[in-house]
Amino acid sequence: MATTYKLTKLAAVNIILSNIGQAPLTSLTTSNPLSSLAEGMIDEVSHALQSEGWVFNTEQDYPFTPDNNKFIEIPANVLSLDSPEWSSLEPIIRKPAGVTNARLYDKRDHTYEFDTKQYLKVIWYFDFIDLPEVFKQYITIRAANLFANRAVGSNEVVKYSEKEEEIARAAVMEYETQQGDYNIFNDSAGGKEFQTYLPYNAIKR
Repeated sequence: MATTYKLTKLAAVNIILSNIGQAPLTSLTTSNPLSSLAEGMIDEVSHALQSEGWVFNTEQDYPFTPDNNKFIEIPANVLSLDSPEWSSLEPIIRKPAGVTNARLYDKRDHTYEFDTKQYLKVIWYFDFIDLPEVFKQYITIRAANLFANRAVGSNEVVKYSEKEEEIARAAVMEYETQQGDYNIFNDSAGGKEFQTYLPYNAIKR
């Protein structure tokens, strides 16, 4: 049985380093300053890409329950929140002074306190290893181009890799459209309120 290859963060860092002619690493726990810079570049690109909101990291109507003090603490891996169209809530993430964790804040009513469970659209942040493979590939190529430009100022390397980056971004978009099954009849939350014509139903009749 064939083994499925999964791109690790170490492999991604080595791709970035090889892009500028550096030797590969055997571990991310190294004193090599280029390793830390490459890893930071991966995190930067990953954060920016995931913040766009994709089918794999976006949830609709996710429940947030107030604690005994009526506060709703927001997990650290939440990138953004939004309320459904029918809700008057205007949610943002804020960290009050003297508080450890960020909380949900309603800009409309100017309050951190909530009496009931709130259902919100959430965009989550995932670690590199937990991302779909096409996203890891794009992040790696994008980070390699940025790294080559910022770390060594190599326009030649960046220009050579621009086509690869375009292809990787196209693969990301293909994944998004296939997994999302989007069409003009979807509601604003991505739900399928209209069932398209299914030929096999006619055959069954």
